Amino acid sequence: MRTPLIQIALLMVVTFGMGCHDDLVPLKPAYFADLNYVTVDAHFCTSAPNPATQKIKYLFILDHSQSNQPGFPNPLTPQDVSSTDPQGVRRYGPLVSFITSLTADPNNLTSWGLIDFNDTAYQLAAGAGFNTNASSFVTQLQTDWIGNGTAAAPAPKDKGFTNYQSALQLADQIILADAKVEAATQVKPPVTVSYHVVFVSDGVPTVAAGSSTYTQTFAGDLAPLIAQLIAIKSDPTLGPVISGIELDTAYYFQSTEVVAAETLLQQMATAGDGLYFQFGAGANIAYQNFAPPNRNVAYTLDDVWVDNQNVVWWDTGQIMHDSGGSGLPDQIRVPLGGIPGTADSDGNGVSDLVEFRTKNTVCKDPACNPAGRDPYAVCSGLNPTLNPDGTIHYPSTSKSGFNDCEAFVLGASLVDFSTNNSFIPDFLAFKNTLPFLVGSKPGLLDPFNDGLTNYQKLKLGLPIQVSKNKVSDFQTRNTTLTHDTSPVANIDCYHVVVDTVAVLGNGNAIQVSVVQNTAVLDDKPTVLSARKIVNGQNLPVTFVPTDFN
Repeated sequence: MRTPLIQIALLMVVTFGMGCHDDLVPLKPAYFADLNYVTVDAHFCTSAPNPATQKIKYLFILDHSQSNQPGFPNPLTPQDVSSTDPQGVRRYGPLVSFITSLTADPNNLTSWGLIDFNDTAYQLAAGAGFNTNASSFVTQLQTDWIGNGTAAAPAPKDKGFTNYQSALQLADQIILADAKVEAATQVKPPVTVSYHVVFVSDGVPTVAAGSSTYTQTFAGDLAPLIAQLIAIKSDPTLGPVISGIELDTAYYFQSTEVVAAETLLQQMATAGDGLYFQFGAGANIAYQNFAPPNRNVAYTLDDVWVDNQNVVWWDTGQIMHDSGGSGLPDQIRVPLGGIPGTADSDGNGVSDLVEFRTKNTVCKDPACNPAGRDPYAVCSGLNPTLNPDGTIHYPSTSKSGFNDCEAFVLGASLVDFSTNNSFIPDFLAFKNTLPFLVGSKPGLLDPFNDGLTNYQKLKLGLPIQVSKNKVSDFQTRNTTLTHDTSPVANIDCYHVVVDTVAVLGNGNAIQVSVVQNTAVLDDKPTVLSARKIVNGQNLPVTFVPTDFN
């Protein structure tokens, strides 16, 4: 569930009456410090654009019809018996040069495929698909280029007619099969694929039809196939791993330009969301014209979360102090043998709250003696670090608020900060007793029918566990969000002010989490966060852009 930021700002002005009720939840146990409030004042910016890692897959479709060789006139220009590329130097020479001159780029993972066509379409090796090895692909090109000749005098195997239909059908089969493999083997976050089909021909698509010939038309024969090819990226299963499919076309001729061929290839490129180039008078084909530029991905703001890590609304609807910042109040932790001021009483790398929710205790040993702790052997492969004081530390790959072991134990994602894609960080949801696993969408719900969804209550600083009507003498938050001046292009800066954030005593840790997503692909949300300790309630808790990472 995603809420536009303009709605977030409006949600924060929601207020409700503070009348007397017999079932009001007491807010402050007597031995806790008085409940106070602070203002959080944060300036932050989205991340600078970065080159997007992507797979670029070229599929070159080369015309091998007899018009490339001398003595075979084009059906539309029967008096022209000139050959367009008898030794393949226009088709193959610049293609080999293009492949070998590409500089290795970790952000563009490139592979190549080749289709030859004349009376029909084929690959040199059936089912070859795409080749990730440039040297191997160039060897394949040179073998095709030499044909019946030698390296010094190439003679490509050019013969027959020009079957565009067959070439497009094979291209569709190759890309569809490859996209299915990509969808089945993707990682998180996905590395999407951009397919670039480069269709190269010297004439119109004329084929043998019995004792006569038939010229394939754009509207009747080719447009439906192109639409089918482009539509692969709209498939609900395959689409998420495809950033684009593009059909580029190149028309090459020797001395006499065939307008019908030029028009047809232009129409094909337009229908295929691609580029068209013409290469006449013996000019080589400039394949670099079809190379996609590097994609710089800009980030957009999706949400901002403010959390006091030392204040917890407990299951009963009471607001409690958590000196350790694990999400488990001292009032619950201490009677179970937990140690105040620490998030992980026995130092085994799994927080007191996670152990309490999964085992109903904070330590395996009643006294939280590290010697008797649960070693969580199931997490041994998650790169734990043994600290000098004997405590165990796990990395946090997802930046969800959980470390990798905690996420694994709870069934959460180890790479996404919001397992259910609600844009609520997993730990914030867990701390507030909201479901966060795949398939859950708790932010949309209003379980108490009190006019506020769970999402709105989180924004207002209210408990999720009880109706708003059971809470009295509590000030809800008010949030305002405005644009700041941005230092450079493609970076957005903001100023957020959150009034009346509840604090209990001193030493409260305020964390601001900024959820941003890519503007190009809506499947790579990331979190920037900053944390500061606040003592007292007189001055605002301020954050500047350099605080966030």
